[in-house]
Amino acid sequence: MRPLVSICCLTFNHEKFIADALDSFLSQECDFPYEIIVHDDASTDQTAKIIRQYERENSNIIRGIYQEENQYSQKISNMQTHIAPLVKGEFIATCEGDDYWCDTRKLKKQVEFLEQNRDYSMCFHAVSVVDVDKKPTGEILGIKSNFSRDITIAEAAQGGCVHVSSRLIRREYFLQKRPLWVSHANHGDYANALFYRAEGKVYYMNELMSCYRRGVEGSLMSEYRKHYSKEIDIAHKKNRIETLEKANEYYDYRYDSEIGKSILQTKTQILLMQRKFNHSARQVYRDYLKEYGFIRMGKTLMLSVFPRLAHLLAKIARRCSRVISSRNFGHLEMSETRSHARQLQ
Repeated sequence: MRPLVSICCLTFNHEKFIADALDSFLSQECDFPYEIIVHDDASTDQTAKIIRQYERENSNIIRGIYQEENQYSQKISNMQTHIAPLVKGEFIATCEGDDYWCDTRKLKKQVEFLEQNRDYSMCFHAVSVVDVDKKPTGEILGIKSNFSRDITIAEAAQGGCVHVSSRLIRREYFLQKRPLWVSHANHGDYANALFYRAEGKVYYMNELMSCYRRGVEGSLMSEYRKHYSKEIDIAHKKNRIETLEKANEYYDYRYDSEIGKSILQTKTQILLMQRKFNHSARQVYRDYLKEYGFIRMGKTLMLSVFPRLAHLLAKIARRCSRVISSRNFGHLEMSETRSHARQLQ
């Protein structure tokens, strides 16, 4: 029977984590068939061996692709070049080999939404950030919203909201040829999110259904943080502006207002990082204040000028939140225990 969903997983040196990912795929509770395509990009550890073992035990579901030479280092898109031609499903789910799903009904929920809403190209959900040992950090990736809703072009363009592990994409959009501005982006996640949103509607589900594992040695974000410099960050932000300008032109400025907001945000960040306060910079700051207000300007100032301090304060706030939550939970448990004891008496 033809699978309704193709789960696509990219791996590289994930021997400590790939089993978590594969187990989370195999544990999905759904009444439709699905396939799992796992691409190993010439790992130098035991990742490929582990995948082969799972493939032998689940040969009707799992298909492995094993590279002998690393493709990513050659700037080859593994998803579009090696996986896309093989997918059979009407819907495509994605997840990297060091992340995993934490809701056994994730696929069922997302498939039901896309089947009932034909004008949507993709849906995604909230993601819990965990450490390498799967301990939650308290940080949540997704749209800043307390309810499920459509996302805007501006939200997609700004990036950081659509995590790879959370996506379910309609087949025709997944296979659609990407414009050059998507491949021009240093980080493809936000560019692809903008592409899917510009081509169709995108829906955010306000439920935690997957986990992003932060701090994995050798991962793209870990390497970025390890070698972070202001110059590299500014270069990435300039690339984002160029990409968004090309996207704006590609869509004949149909989304000029919303894409323009993201460009303004990024220009403001660059100027603050460069400590520029000349006439042209002040005009950008005025435009930003007019669009977003003083509170948002203050947050942007902190993140741009003092990024490490901002991240440290955010980390402390998350830890305090976890401690308070655990104490409240403990107090609740104690109260319930005492109440139950009184009832028994």
